[in-house]
Amino acid sequence: MKVEFIAFDSMGVKSSCVQVKTRDATITIDPGIAIEEDSFPLDGVRRTWLVNKFYSEIIDSCKKSDIIIVTHYHYDHYQPDPELFKGKTVLLKDWKKDINKSQKGRAAELLSIIEKGRNKAKLIRAIDGKELRIGRTKIKFSKPMWHGPEKSKVGYVLMVSIEDATKKKLLFTSDLDGPYIEKYANMIIKEKPDVLVMDGFPTYLLGFIASYENLRKVLKNTIKILEKTKCELYILDHHLLRDYRYRELYYEVFKKAKELGKNVMTAAEANGEKPQCLLGYMKNGPTRWKNWEKLTFSKLNKIVREAKAKGRKIRTKAKKGKTTKKTTGKTKKTKAKKTTKKTAKAKRSKKAGKTKKRKTKKPKKSSKRKK
Repeated sequence: MKVEFIAFDSMGVKSSCVQVKTRDATITIDPGIAIEEDSFPLDGVRRTWLVNKFYSEIIDSCKKSDIIIVTHYHYDHYQPDPELFKGKTVLLKDWKKDINKSQKGRAAELLSIIEKGRNKAKLIRAIDGKELRIGRTKIKFSKPMWHGPEKSKVGYVLMVSIEDATKKKLLFTSDLDGPYIEKYANMIIKEKPDVLVMDGFPTYLLGFIASYENLRKVLKNTIKILEKTKCELYILDHHLLRDYRYRELYYEVFKKAKELGKNVMTAAEANGEKPQCLLGYMKNGPTRWKNWEKLTFSKLNKIVREAKAKGRKIRTKAKKGKTTKKTTGKTKKTKAKKTTKKTAKAKRSKKAGKTKKRKTKKPKKSSKRKK
């Protein structure tokens, strides 16, 4: 088995594209690409140049491949470009089941491009939870897995394993964002891969849609994977490498890898290069983050405790506000009821008075004269 890392975030583009070559087939996984975030320490011109450079390499990889795999429908994992799929066997995340609205629309767009006409694919299959054999090469797909935490609005992805005739296995986790979920970490361990390609936690989103509590879960799960697997190579890349602080934020993981003698690196480093986020930082200085330090578990636990305490205070305050509103509302309602009752009583009394008066009216004097 020969593995090539075609395009990754450590190379300066949003991507997670791998080519795997066995005696039976050449396979490209996730031929997608997008421009890096503004917080990435390279200017827009350089980031755009890198997208063009690596997209050419993705096209070249697909042309040389027999099989193209798409684990989910985010543009950094596929592109709706017929040039990538023409005449190929295309294995896709199911476009009808376990898919959110956004990805469903993108899948429909892709299928409309590759199902018909001169640029159509050789074969298209939904592959969730299935296994495929080509000669002595086995390609196995997981059932749909959450893109991040359970019930994530981002949707589902597929994890892919490729095993050759010598029983050497590559496992591509796709976008599990860590993984967050311990069950997924156990699934990775059970696969016993020789080469493991993992996406890391999106630390560049900490404080926005990513929490320190979830980062702690991911670090623990990653360390568990390191402790219970015997891979010759661990690739840690994608979301994590959008942040030039990644080594300090993943301090506990790299520390454990060193203790265990595990070969953990980025895709760029596997290709003999330094990650672009570090090169950009060294050349251009910081962007969004100015000060940071090694994130040990003790520091992380403190951050999580403080965040939870702050959250409890906010919830208590909000609850008190709601109680006050309810009490005020009840008081107003009670007053209104009392006022209504008084008004009704007054009206009834007035009405009764009028009736009484009518009953006590003096009789009219007779018009006849007395004789």
